[in-house]
Amino acid sequence: MPNSIIAHPLTGDLYFGRVPEYRTKRDIIPEGLIILLQGRHIGPNRGFGARHIWSEHSKEMLADGFETEEQVSHYVARIVCAGTPLFFEASSWRSTRIMAVRSLAGTAILELRQRRTETVWSVVTAFSANKKHGIQIGTVL
Repeated sequence: MPNSIIAHPLTGDLYFGRVPEYRTKRDIIPEGLIILLQGRHIGPNRGFGARHIWSEHSKEMLADGFETEEQVSHYVARIVCAGTPLFFEASSWRSTRIMAVRSLAGTAILELRQRRTETVWSVVTAFSANKKHGIQIGTVL
């Protein structure tokens, strides 16, 4: 199931941290828990979650010692952890996304989603590059 949540590999929690609220002149970045979904890979640069990350970035993961799709959550946990800086460039009509950039570990792209009655930030993808874009809006809590 693409929308099933993958637990944090170290804590067993269903989240990897929390994005704090941040306000710009034009946008409000809402607070929300960070989740990793099983996801779906549709094609190059199209998809979300663990399946998409493995399909797009398995070579990078293998180079870092993550050998299977089941280890995607470990890869994400290395990037998205307490203190990881969060960056916001701009929202589009389609989605609001932020970057979690941990200089030695890589980058994760988080997308704002509504799940039932709660606001969450879903991990769309994660990769080894660590170039920052936009303004820093806080850190993962």
